[in-house]
Amino acid sequence: MKQLVMGLSAAAGCLLATSAFAQSSVTLYGIIDVGVQYASNAGGHAQTQETSGMFNGNRFGLRGDEDLGSNWHALFQLENGFNGNNGTFGQGTSASGSTAAVTRLFGRMAWVGLKSPWATLSLGRQYDFMYDFAPIAVSNYVGSFMHRPGTANALLGNNGSTADLDRVGGARVDNSAKLTSTAVGGFTLGALYGFGGQAGAFSNGTTQSFGLKYQHGGLLANAVWTNLKESNALSSYRTYGAGARYQFGPMRVSALYTNSTWTATGDRVDTIEFGAQYLITPAFSVAAGYFYSKPNDEKKNVILQGTRNQVGFTTTYSLSKATSVYATVDYQRAKHGYTAQIYTLSPANTDHQTMVGVGLQHFF
Repeated sequence: MKQLVMGLSAAAGCLLATSAFAQSSVTLYGIIDVGVQYASNAGGHAQTQETSGMFNGNRFGLRGDEDLGSNWHALFQLENGFNGNNGTFGQGTSASGSTAAVTRLFGRMAWVGLKSPWATLSLGRQYDFMYDFAPIAVSNYVGSFMHRPGTANALLGNNGSTADLDRVGGARVDNSAKLTSTAVGGFTLGALYGFGGQAGAFSNGTTQSFGLKYQHGGLLANAVWTNLKESNALSSYRTYGAGARYQFGPMRVSALYTNSTWTATGDRVDTIEFGAQYLITPAFSVAAGYFYSKPNDEKKNVILQGTRNQVGFTTTYSLSKATSVYATVDYQRAKHGYTAQIYTLSPANTDHQTMVGVGLQHFF
């Protein structure tokens, strides 16, 4: 009898030890952002419409974490993008390397990974390291209208990613493996490789991305390089940049530089931007951003024609920890006779364009 009791106790101890590290969690999260915007000039006419994602892209997702023991974790993330004003998919477009139309259930992210004490390895559809600039970019202060002109799809191919010319708004890479180190002394290193999947041509259509991040106290600084090879490997679309953000008391400021180059033609675009936010109260903030983008050959540049200057102002009031209202104003001027086009708006028929918007967003 004593042996039986001891055996049952040992078995119970094993079960308890197993349950001690085999803990798992799945979190449902998301953002719903819908508002009304006014454009001063959309093809020669003023335009007022309801729009989705003026400040943050609409999304819902599932995030999972299973404790495997010894500081190892199994992770996954599935994130869907949608249009809040009509319920349609946000990234339901052609897949990388394919001309066939697809409907993406999880167009923003779909990956699974392992986290060790030294690094995290993730596999699937995920962002390259240019997206690490998102907390620094002016769009972080004054909404998605301060993203770069949406001209990159013609060169990069539309796979449900951002059309930003330097990928800062969030370009996803299908069929990718991403390795991110654990922070050491504030420094984090990262590397991503996106497989092209072409038989007999391993490097065609591939993506390579490398990132270095430093974070300590109120300082966040990043340096990133990304290269996307064409499917025929004759040319590449390369982006790189460096930026920093600093928080001191109620004030936050940032600066960012990026370069985008199309090697087939030698065309490039240099972008510089500055942003600032001030918390008047914990619930009420004001922010401003400035954006400058210059192509090396304005008349023939296939990435962007015409130097652009844009300023934006936003005020946000939090009704609760999860819900806020905001108002935003953006103004863009294109130089040397080119027409202005604020991100996501229809092009103007003049060299300037103004957008005014109000919106409501909820985080869950």
